[in-house]
Amino acid sequence: MTDVVTLDLAMFLVATFAAALVAGLAGFAFGLVAAAVWLYIITPLQTASLIIAFGLIVQGVAVWKLRHALRWSRLWPFLAGAAIGVPVGVAILGWANPDAMRASVGVLLVLYSIYGLTRPAISGKGQSVLSTAHELDAVLENFPAEALATFGLVLEGNLRHVSILSVGRIALEEQAISYHGTRYTVPRRIERAKARD
Repeated sequence: MTDVVTLDLAMFLVATFAAALVAGLAGFAFGLVAAAVWLYIITPLQTASLIIAFGLIVQGVAVWKLRHALRWSRLWPFLAGAAIGVPVGVAILGWANPDAMRASVGVLLVLYSIYGLTRPAISGKGQSVLSTAHELDAVLENFPAEALATFGLVLEGNLRHVSILSVGRIALEEQAISYHGTRYTVPRRIERAKARD
C-alpha cells in the first residue's frame, strides 16, 4: 500500500512540475498537461479543483508582475465567462464518469497534438523582408503613425538561411573528441543537398 501511495505522489509531483514548466514556457496549458496524469490518480472533481488552485498560483505570479499593463475593460468578458463556466464545469464533474473524463481528455490532447503538427504556418500580418535602410524608410513612410504609436514595430533578422557555427568537446573517461563545423536548419540542409546533386 505504501508503494502505491509513494508512486501516486511521485507521479502527481512530476505532472505538477511538468505542467508548471509548460505554463512557464508557453504561458498556458497548465490544466491540460496536469490533467493528463492527475486524472489517473485522483477524481475529476479533485483534478478540476487543483487545476483552478494551481492555475491561480502559477498564472498569478505573471499577472502580478504585469498588473500595471492590464486593461481591465478588456478582461470583463473573460471574468464573466469564468463566473458562469467554472460552476457549470464543477457541477458536470460531480456526476461525470471518471473513465469517460480520462478518455475525453486523452482524445483532446491527441487531436490537438495532431492539429499542432499539421496546421499550416501562420505568417505575421504586414511583414516585409528588407535589405537596405532605404527599403525600411519606404515601409515606415507607408506605416500609419497611429498604429506605430499604439502597437509599435518589431524588427528582426531574416532567419531564412541560418548557419550556426558549432564548436565542442566531448569527454568519456580518458577519451576526448573535439569538433567544429557548421549546422543548418532542416530546410537549408535540404537545399544544400539538392544543390550538390
